[in-house]
Amino acid sequence: MKISLISITPSVDDFGLRTISACLKQAGHDVNLFFLVKEFYKKYSETAMNNLVKLTKGSELVGISVMTNFFDNAIQITQKLRNNYDFPILWGGIHPTIRPEESLDYADMVCIGEGEETIVELADKIQNKQYYYDIKGMGFNDKGKKIVNPLRERPGTEKAAIIKSLDQIPFQDYDYRNHFVLKGENIIKMDQKIVEQCADNTYQTFPTRGCPFGCTFCINNTLLAMYPHQKPIRKRSVDNIIMELQEVKRNLPFIKMIQFNDDAFALMPVDDIRELSKKYKEQIGLPLVVIGVVPAILTKEKLSLLVDAGLVELGFGMQSAAENTKKLYKRPHANRQVENAVKMVNEYRDQVKVNYDIILDSPWDTDEDLIETLMFLSKLPTPFIINLCSLVFFPETDIYRKAKKEGLIKDDVKDIYRKYIFGCSNTY
Repeated sequence: MKISLISITPSVDDFGLRTISACLKQAGHDVNLFFLVKEFYKKYSETAMNNLVKLTKGSELVGISVMTNFFDNAIQITQKLRNNYDFPILWGGIHPTIRPEESLDYADMVCIGEGEETIVELADKIQNKQYYYDIKGMGFNDKGKKIVNPLRERPGTEKAAIIKSLDQIPFQDYDYRNHFVLKGENIIKMDQKIVEQCADNTYQTFPTRGCPFGCTFCINNTLLAMYPHQKPIRKRSVDNIIMELQEVKRNLPFIKMIQFNDDAFALMPVDDIRELSKKYKEQIGLPLVVIGVVPAILTKEKLSLLVDAGLVELGFGMQSAAENTKKLYKRPHANRQVENAVKMVNEYRDQVKVNYDIILDSPWDTDEDLIETLMFLSKLPTPFIINLCSLVFFPETDIYRKAKKEGLIKDDVKDIYRKYIFGCSNTY
């Protein structure tokens, strides 16, 4: 079965879609991957859309990965393809997961949650001309009637239908022979040189999935409510992670750095980090970046093991140092814990650079709250990098419900979907 998968983020590092592609290929399907790299606030040109129409000819299923900010772009692509073909169009990713009925106003079907099992079951049933409207973890628009089925157990859990361990999931699809990328106004076929240019010498992956903290502004806040009886953290074995990175070194020799993008990597048990660090140092030996570290759970032992393995950069989710704001966000740390974590990292300042994520533009922040954060940052040892983010009320989070109740959101599309997370207002 011929399937086209479309990524509409500004980067070719689309872990979710590359993994879905690998699962479909493992099941025997023919997959083309399209990376239509562009910022969400820019529309695609008519030339690019006409290119896509030509390249998706003959597809029996098209899937688009949709994050909330890319809602308009997904609609543009869906409408263009529908005007030319009658193949079913599937939306997957975080937006159709939290807004399936809205997404079914445009897509023929949606995948809800992590889709490794779901998409293979769908493709197999379409190919075999079997009934598929009862697939768990999916929604359908059946001639105007919307069907949203029960959730599917997430991969890597005992109750999952097939994938009871994350180690069963194939590694990301980097076989660029069936990959295409948007360059200027044209969609061109990838080769190793283009992959090298787009990847920026860095390979991104996830040793773990999930986060137990449920901060009020974060999508994990919504996912924890959707899956209340399932363990929030699922992890791969150390050997599985190393095997993936060995494959990367063989097949993508231009990769010079590895980045772990987990939401809560430091929750990995110290014995696992010890084993991973030892094998990473011996068998991989590339500089390592770890983002999404919660300061309260970083220990000196875990940090020293990672530094010995080759850690060169660490991302701290600080968000705010103001006590009122931390309560609002349900951030799981005291400023004292952040200071202790920063002191630990600063001992390796010649080897490791550190980034702090700070959220601005909260309508509930007072000048005193902002100054409290600013003064806290001013006392931290340098050097460090600050990543400034504008608060976005992503749908179905606790912060969204609070903003909606207080009348701060007038129009979800204008006030949320089209808001740029890095478009901070001038402030302290």
